[in-house]
Amino acid sequence: MSRIVQQAKVQYQKAIFIEIVIMLLLACFFALWQMKSALDFLFGFLSALIPFGVFVYVVFYRKQHLATKLTALYKGEAIKFVLTIVFISILFKYFSVTNFIIFFSGFFIALMLNNLVLFLLRRI
Repeated sequence: MSRIVQQAKVQYQKAIFIEIVIMLLLACFFALWQMKSALDFLFGFLSALIPFGVFVYVVFYRKQHLATKLTALYKGEAIKFVLTIVFISILFKYFSVTNFIIFFSGFFIALMLNNLVLFLLRRI
């Protein structure tokens, strides 16, 4: 495997770990305020984090040649997009999300962290 791809793989692993820690800390903060809000925040955060994790798996952990990495990148993005829609639909329909502001706050914080953490890890 290429050295650059291996470095990116390690950075994505660290980024996902950091995002999980931030998610748990923020969920604990919301749990002190109201448990339902903490669940809504977790649902929003996970509806962005799980598809991101699947994307990382498809791009970096499936056995494939270096020439097919670009194809895997496009497949991973498509899967991430569809999974996000599916998760949000399921959560709204079956888990009765009540506080949409906190739900989408968790969702957008996860989306920002997906990019920001990787950017900061590359700076270090």
